Amino acid sequence: MNLQPFLDQLNSAKVKTIKETIFTALFVLIAASVEIISDWANFMAGLMGTIPYDT
Repeated sequence: MNLQPFLDQLNSAKVKTIKETIFTALFVLIAASVEIISDWANFMAGLMGTIPYDT
């Protein structure tokens, strides 16, 4: 009985799952970063709006 094809299939399936997991994690991380940067930009804009300065 030759198990090699089965093992190859298992390995490729495992790699695919890991890649999808990493991709999902990266996507979530990027989405969170965008959200944080957006909040930070709004916060800074609010600060700049309260600081009176002459141009």
